[in-house]
This record gives sequence, structure tokens and C-alpha cells, in this order.
Amino acid sequence: MLTRRTFVQGAIGTGLAAPLVSLSGQGAQAQAAVTVAESEGHGWTVVYVADGAKLWAPNGLDVSVAKFTAGRLALDAVLSGSAQFCTTTQSPTLLAAMRGLKPRIVADFSRSAKEMLVAASKKAGVTKPADLKGKKVATRIGSSGHFFLNQWLKLHGMTLADVEVVNMAGPEMVASVVKGDVAAFAWDWLSAVAAQRQAGDDIVILDREGIEKIWRSHLIFVANQDTVEKSPQLVEAAVKTLFDAEAFIKENPAKARSIVAARTATSEEDTQKGIDLIDIDVRLSSNIVDVMVAEAEWAIAQKIAQPYSGDLRALFAGLIYPDAMRKLRPDRVTL
Repeated sequence: MLTRRTFVQGAIGTGLAAPLVSLSGQGAQAQAAVTVAESEGHGWTVVYVADGAKLWAPNGLDVSVAKFTAGRLALDAVLSGSAQFCTTTQSPTLLAAMRGLKPRIVADFSRSAKEMLVAASKKAGVTKPADLKGKKVATRIGSSGHFFLNQWLKLHGMTLADVEVVNMAGPEMVASVVKGDVAAFAWDWLSAVAAQRQAGDDIVILDREGIEKIWRSHLIFVANQDTVEKSPQLVEAAVKTLFDAEAFIKENPAKARSIVAARTATSEEDTQKGIDLIDIDVRLSSNIVDVMVAEAEWAIAQKIAQPYSGDLRALFAGLIYPDAMRKLRPDRVTL
């Protein structure tokens, strides 16, 4: 059942975007109704806290949340104009840009080298990385999970050719590894918790020591071009809320953990483990451009993306919209 505040996945496709109204200034009675498309996982802690602690409204935003199972799907909602903002990662964002679309990165609110992992089934004969050779591994092709799997395999002396990659959404991965349809999946901590809840000690998290040297996920807040061009005040209000959420997490860690635990339907203990895997720090830096260029070159080599004739660095740098953050916290912009 749909409510005014929360849409289920699929509602976005019907064009149920919240109408924009003008903000008349901080503290004004009138609010702007916007939709934020959000994906699943502990990596989105900052935005979950913005929702749960009701931090949008003081900044003049009346937010409806659209829930999706992956950042790529949330990004699709923004690119279609059905949502003004979304949570996603660099992977679907760079692939969209290479197709000629223009998602606008307004904040890079968390980073993680260990929120993604490879979870495997001991019943499938997998207890260490080398056991995956020749076996089916699920991930979402073209996502951060896919690129993570590539880097993780490289870390252990393998390539994607050494496994059979199966394209699946997060919930499907969990069900498939528990049933034995695949030997493992490369996805996030929340999915590993769900799999272990169902299959107990049969699900193991394979070694990823050293992964931070060759892979890092950027958890970003993205707006569509229309919002940036026509309603920059909404972007400023959203970025201000992200800073407020960061401060809330630091000042009220137990309350923030409870909010995220409720949102992810995980225990507070598992939620804390998930939060500990991410670096929470709202900013914009040139590092995300470096990461996107490297991943784009890999995507082209893997034929996930078409060759790009222009300057990839210029393409991705052009996605960043720093005006709101520069106005609010210039010290957090290092481009």
C-alpha cells in the first residue's frame, strides 16, 4: 500500500514524482515536496538518519522516500525525472554519463572499501577464495559489486574469466546462495547478514584483506539536471540536511544506530558492524573522479560500456555540482 511518505519499488515508474514548490527561505512555513530514491544497505546510513531523525523538514524539504534494491535502480528514478535525488555509487553514475546522460553529483557522503564482500556457501565447497574457480558467482553486472568482484578476484590471483558471473539483484543473490543455485555472491554487508540469518554458519565471508589498496566505493547523493538548473535551492537544502545527519550520527551514535537497524531490519549489533565498515564524511573531492576514470576504463575493456572518444576525466568532473557545498562548507570541497 502506498503512503504519502514512502513509495514501494515500482511506484517511481508510474511518474508519481512529488511536485516542486518554491522555498521562501530557512525557517519558512512553506516546504518543497521532493522524492528521494534510496537503495538498501548500511552504506546509506547518512540518508537513513536524515529520514529517521526527521532532519529534512527543518531545512524546508518535505521528503517522500522511494525504496529500491540497488543504486542503479534509484539512479534510474532520478534520470527519468521521477525523483529529484537518489543514493547511489560511482559505478551506475559513470555508466549513465558514458551513455550521454547527466546525473549530477552533489555530495559524496560516505566511502568504504569493505562494505562490499564475497559471501559463499560451504555446502558449495567454498571456504577460501581459490575454491571459487569455475563456480557461479552472483552480482549485479555494471554495478559497484561487479567492479568490486573484479578487483577482489585480482587480489586473489584470479580474473572474471575464472568464475561464471550471474547477473542478479541483491535479494535474488541471497536466496540463490542459500538454495545452492550459486556458490557465492559479491554484494554488500546487509545481504551477507540476510544470508547468514537464513543459512547460519554455512555462509562464510571470504578473505578481503588488502582490498582497500585497489578498490573503494563512493556512496553519493545525486540530483537530476533539471533540479540543479531550475531549483538550486533544493540542492542546497538537501546538502545542508546531509551535513546535519553527519553531525547527528557523531553526536547521537546510539540513536543513529537504532534508526539504521530499524530501516535495514538488522540487529543493533550487526548494524554497528555495518556502520563501522563505512567512513562517514560529507564532501566533494577530485578522488571520486580518479576512481570513476579507472572504473570506466575497466568497463570499456569488459565491453560493459562502449568506447568513449572524449576525455573521461573531463566528462566525470563535469558531473559534479559543487555550488551548494561550496556555499555551505567550502572546506569540504577539494576539487
